[in-house]
Amino acid sequence: MRIIHLRKWPLIITCLLLAAGAFWASQSEHDWAQSQRAMVEADAEAPAAGVQEGETVSDIQLPDKNGERQSLYDLTDGKKAAVVFFTTWCEVCTEHWGGLQELKQAGKLENTEIVGVHLKSIDDDADLHDYFSGWESLPILVDGDGKVKKQFEIIGMPTVYLVDEQNQIQRRVLGPLTPHLIEKDPFFAE
Repeated sequence: MRIIHLRKWPLIITCLLLAAGAFWASQSEHDWAQSQRAMVEADAEAPAAGVQEGETVSDIQLPDKNGERQSLYDLTDGKKAAVVFFTTWCEVCTEHWGGLQELKQAGKLENTEIVGVHLKSIDDDADLHDYFSGWESLPILVDGDGKVKKQFEIIGMPTVYLVDEQNQIQRRVLGPLTPHLIEKDPFFAE
């Protein structure tokens, strides 16, 4: 009988560790935990949130990272685009940009423009030139007052809108574009 009880201890310890981890993730103020909670909340609200699939995206006109006013339509120039809403404090966003740069250099996003929209209203101290050093050619629009964030109802980061050549939203992706998604999604097919 004593042997059976000893075999249960690893299971009990594992359950306690999982419960402690879940509690930490639900209570933590760490950027990663906040971002993940926001994406879960956004996922629950996704059908009613923001600009919807099938709608035409408005021609966002914002300053770029150099302060010059730019138009989303001019930046995409009739091409497919991945419009990525992000902050620099979001660790998932930072990893996402590195992955997108690698995919772009490998030719996997050859027919897709990538445009970033920095949510400055919640990321005030960002140095975008330093953040994107090594990828200076990437167009970044800066939403300084949060109006575009509100229009698109951005909650979790990154949030990516896949926009076709006619400026119609094909998909809203909550979280990063993964190589698997890019490989399987018909949006990225030639």
